[in-house]
Amino acid sequence: MKAIQFIMLTVKGMHQAMVNDVKTLTPAQLAWKPAPGANPVGFPFWHTGRVEDRAVSGWQKKTPIWGEDKWYEKLGLEARDYGGGFKDSDVDRAARMPLDIVNAYVEKVFRNTGIYIQSLDEDKLDFPPNPERPNVTIGAMLGNYIIGHGWWHLGEIRYIKGMQGMSAGR
Repeated sequence: MKAIQFIMLTVKGMHQAMVNDVKTLTPAQLAWKPAPGANPVGFPFWHTGRVEDRAVSGWQKKTPIWGEDKWYEKLGLEARDYGGGFKDSDVDRAARMPLDIVNAYVEKVFRNTGIYIQSLDEDKLDFPPNPERPNVTIGAMLGNYIIGHGWWHLGEIRYIKGMQGMSAGR
């Protein structure tokens, strides 16, 4: 198996698991927090897609889907929002966004990521897009911003679901 195939399988598995883990949740389950200051399920689901959109669109040198399709207007957020630096009230608001709209956005982002990964050549994985940061390659960024970040938040989603008495995806 080549590296691109492995990355694609890993990312596709994470995407599919994340969408499947939230698709049947109620608004109350999406917004439930185990403690003040903790994340509810709805927040890391949206945030993962939003961060992935920013990263992949940047690598593609194009406007993020978030801005291109004005998802921020549909979801009542600001164009610059991605979840970093959010206050508890912002996290709570993001967790209460309509799942059907968030899911449509996230699935569009996930499709774009797949298209991007499949467009890469194996040798591009070692390419640093910013000459001032030669150790930060496309492969390293895929590993950190997409694979690592996504699986980390999927684990968080599953743990919060478990705290609500729901089984995790298997």
